[in-house]
Amino acid sequence: MSDSRLEAFLARIYVDEKARAKFLADPRREATKAGLTAQQVEDVVKIDRDGLELFAHSLERKKQGHK
Repeated sequence: MSDSRLEAFLARIYVDEKARAKFLADPRREATKAGLTAQQVEDVVKIDRDGLELFAHSLERKKQGHK
């Protein structure tokens, strides 16, 4: 169950700009609110922020290209 929560959390911050902004402002709080395990919280707190933004923007460009 916790793996699916982590996957859902990551998907949300990749595709939802507001969720991503909230996460970047306070990653520990947002990950905890999402119900992640203590280890998962620690892992996402260490996420590569530049990589997160690049991937999110890449997904957005792909989405726009398919319209």
